[in-house]
Amino acid sequence: MYISHYGASRSVWLSPDIRFGRNRLLHMLILGYAAFWAWMAVAPYNRFDWLLENLLIFVAVAVLTVTYPFFRFNNLAYALIAVFLALHTYGASFSYNTTPIDMLMHRYFELQRDMYDRVVHASYGLLLAYPLFQFMRRVVGLRGFWSYALTVTTILATGAFYELIEMWVANIVAPEIGVLFLGTQGDVWDSQHDMEVALYGAAVAMVITALARAVRRLD
Repeated sequence: MYISHYGASRSVWLSPDIRFGRNRLLHMLILGYAAFWAWMAVAPYNRFDWLLENLLIFVAVAVLTVTYPFFRFNNLAYALIAVFLALHTYGASFSYNTTPIDMLMHRYFELQRDMYDRVVHASYGLLLAYPLFQFMRRVVGLRGFWSYALTVTTILATGAFYELIEMWVANIVAPEIGVLFLGTQGDVWDSQHDMEVALYGAAVAMVITALARAVRRLD
């Protein structure tokens, strides 16, 4: 009975074939994130910067919605995506400018800068590598070493491209709040450090994924 319950629970998290109407876990993720987003949308630090930061969320939600009939992740991947979007939503509400989490970190650690934005960049690799890994295997058709390696390099490439997008948006759309939007905090290597921690996060995620898949094969 325990084995049957464990198998059913694992299926809820790992199967991509659950119909949306019956996928209560996905419903809970959507409702929970929507409620959190609405809460964070009340009185943000800078409304215009908040809107710019939320463009990423609008695009991500639109892509996930439009592609759902043709390709769906499992619930574990959707949960990881939801956590990343929540982390970004929280930072966007404060324009990544000294969030309460930054204040807490400054209290216990001797930091030279606010680090929450760096946490989100690391989470980009750590949390989104597994959904991308699923895409690489099921759509691109990669297997073995290359499914892991190209997932990590794609995270690095998209992270670098996002840094370019930030630069373009800051220069073209909102030069008057460019420094706030970019959040460099005087670090001339800020973009490179952001890409670095995303790379490390993706590498850790793929190691965990490889170990978990090995354990499942043994089971």
